[in-house]
Amino acid sequence: MMKNLIPVIITKNNKKDFKEIVFYFTSQKERIFVRNDIIQLFRQYCDVKKKTNKFREYSSIFTFLKRVQELFVCEDHIFINHRYAMGKYRFYLLSLDGEQMEEIDLLTYLNSKDYLATHKKNKDNHLRLDFMPFYDFSPSIRDIRTIGNGIRFLNRFMSSNIFSRPREWNKHLFEFIKLHKYNEQQLLVNGSLIKDFETLIEELEKILRWLKKKNPEASYKTVEVKLKKSGFESGWGNTVQRAIETMQILLDLINEPRDELLEEFISRVPMPLISKIAIISPHGWFGQTNVLGKPDTGGQVIYILDQVRALERHLFQEIQMQGLEVKPKIIVVTRLIPEAEGTTCNKKKEKIFHTDNSWILRIPFRDRQYNTVKHWISRFKIWPYLENFAQDAFSELTSEFQGRPDLIIGNYSDGNLVASLLSDRFDVIQCTIAHALEMTKYSHHDLFWQEKEEDYHFSLQFTADLFSMNKSDFIITSTNQEIIGTEDTIGQYEAYLFFTLPELYQVTNGINLFAPKFNVIPPGVDETLYFPYYQTEHRIENNTKKWEKRLFTEETDDICGSLDHPDKPAIFTMARLDKIKNITGLIEAYGMSKKLQKEYNLIFAAGTIHIEASKDMEERKEISKVYRLLEQYNLYGSIRWLPSINKGDTGEVYRIIAGRRGIFVQPALFEAFGLTVIEAMASGLPTFAPKFGGGLEIIEHGKSGFLLNTSKPELIAKSLESFLDCCRKDDHHWQEISQNGIERVQKNYNWNTYSQRLINLTKLYGFWRYAVSGPGMLELDRYCDLIYYFLIKQRAEMIV
Repeated sequence: MMKNLIPVIITKNNKKDFKEIVFYFTSQKERIFVRNDIIQLFRQYCDVKKKTNKFREYSSIFTFLKRVQELFVCEDHIFINHRYAMGKYRFYLLSLDGEQMEEIDLLTYLNSKDYLATHKKNKDNHLRLDFMPFYDFSPSIRDIRTIGNGIRFLNRFMSSNIFSRPREWNKHLFEFIKLHKYNEQQLLVNGSLIKDFETLIEELEKILRWLKKKNPEASYKTVEVKLKKSGFESGWGNTVQRAIETMQILLDLINEPRDELLEEFISRVPMPLISKIAIISPHGWFGQTNVLGKPDTGGQVIYILDQVRALERHLFQEIQMQGLEVKPKIIVVTRLIPEAEGTTCNKKKEKIFHTDNSWILRIPFRDRQYNTVKHWISRFKIWPYLENFAQDAFSELTSEFQGRPDLIIGNYSDGNLVASLLSDRFDVIQCTIAHALEMTKYSHHDLFWQEKEEDYHFSLQFTADLFSMNKSDFIITSTNQEIIGTEDTIGQYEAYLFFTLPELYQVTNGINLFAPKFNVIPPGVDETLYFPYYQTEHRIENNTKKWEKRLFTEETDDICGSLDHPDKPAIFTMARLDKIKNITGLIEAYGMSKKLQKEYNLIFAAGTIHIEASKDMEERKEISKVYRLLEQYNLYGSIRWLPSINKGDTGEVYRIIAGRRGIFVQPALFEAFGLTVIEAMASGLPTFAPKFGGGLEIIEHGKSGFLLNTSKPELIAKSLESFLDCCRKDDHHWQEISQNGIERVQKNYNWNTYSQRLINLTKLYGFWRYAVSGPGMLELDRYCDLIYYFLIKQRAEMIV
């Protein structure tokens, strides 16, 4: 008989309460509960029984329950998923009377979930996906606090190996240095003259003695002939001094390997030269004007366009400092939509504003007869088109770059799938950026996937995520919680550790969170667009007046609502109009609070006010819900509903709202990061963001902004009312939060740092791929390929 764990977990004086709580759960109509449900039911029990605060917060029952991520009632037992530490789980079987609890294994837990969903006993006959055996080539991070800093871990690992296994690793380093060329021009070391590692050291010492006698400010061109004769090619620096510094760093690294020296050396040299980048983002309306707020079109477009501008600036400066005359080129690959609806999405090639050589390249979706698909398609239904799209993208990029790119960056599930296919064909470094993984957005997403398959095709999306995150050389996230979560909540990538899609497959190890491929690099804000409201010298008076009129008084057929008191401060938000963004939740919170209505207007920019203009099912439902809420709470004199605002105007809109002592609320049910959050903060708006997602790391609650429980409208209203009360008591409260938000963004979120770190990552993982992971990843790649051809490709072809 298995050991009863109740006496171990629940203290003796809490045993009676534990049994009552078990009965409380089993008496509910629902059969499956996630963490928020569990905590809420526990609180309800405490209210009914009039339990003390000590019991609520410190009892052994709450200590256990607050780490339960999921439990479900199935036949005569309760099955419990207990996350006892970040990324670590145990599973329990609890009797319905609360008397007996024993530990079970993951397979038993997943099989029981399958039975709950299907009422079929499969006799353990499942397809199971397990990626963990294929990570034996990679070192594992031991300290959970260093997850998200893979580059530092790899630097330490490789520099340690250079020290402990110098012969092997110095050979890797030498071979990698002499490997690099640009358009057949040899870079750094001429292997015909410097044939081995020992010769490299000897020639480095000689040339350094000679260079130190020259004018340090002289151009590299003045010493180029001598260096070529000694076996050194271009790429060491644009001046004598920079060449000396770079060569000295390499010599120091060889003599005394340290992780900071390895990172500094790789960051300074074209190893490889990164000058051609392909960024993949197929879905939505990818353009520079008139697209924000359209279905599937929001923060990801802003992120990529700002990313491109920052990367191009950084690459230009870096290549120049390396002493090379190479013009960087960045191409964003997206979908061409012939029925463009007033956008430029029907234009094959479009230069990106404020860049020198960066472009949007649009490639059409083609059906099975290879005919161009003319209309927009939801991101949930584009899977049948992506393989042909990748093939066409390969040809177009080869032509545009006159060869292959140096780096491919994927975005979201569809873009990462295409990036993986392209990376395989080009044999280049792949970077994955998820932005938001759908796995954590929808309740019981895996268990009842078949019910949502026609609309969402989650079976394809989750499988594509597994494919690309395991294929990728490195993964970028905006926050650490995206990877590993917090003490109380699971991370987006952590959600892929194990799950089941009943009657399709079970995942027992979906991703190795402790592999050093994860790196946290938060994006920045464009400081020319988003600056504090009080910097009036940078604002354009006519533009301010135009937007004041549009926000508060203008009557046009694309704006809904009027303001009886337009001078009142405003609660402002903007986002796509979909269920997850939860703008209707904010409207309902405002509608049920007379206090908020008395002190604030509500202004939101989202999609369109015309339901017939929307082709997206979810958006149409939300539009109908907005109108229903406006009628229910009679809000027409205190709200303004504007269409989505072009990015170039959003900064001034934030500043206008801030100038009237308004606030910004991001009411999403889940937000992986939240670019609008840092943009609003940078502009001086006190900002409220959901505590479910990236806001946890952006905002210091109560100091630089506020974290919201957005799961219920009344909780949103309560937080906003609390802020209002504080402002009444303290005239400086609004100003303090505003200024602290500005300073936090200026300190932590800038594109220059982002770009430098991304390019450094590309180089470091290039060396890692060459020295270690390339051969080691071969088996993992082949496993992923099987998943692509026998799951993703086949299921995509089934979509009509």
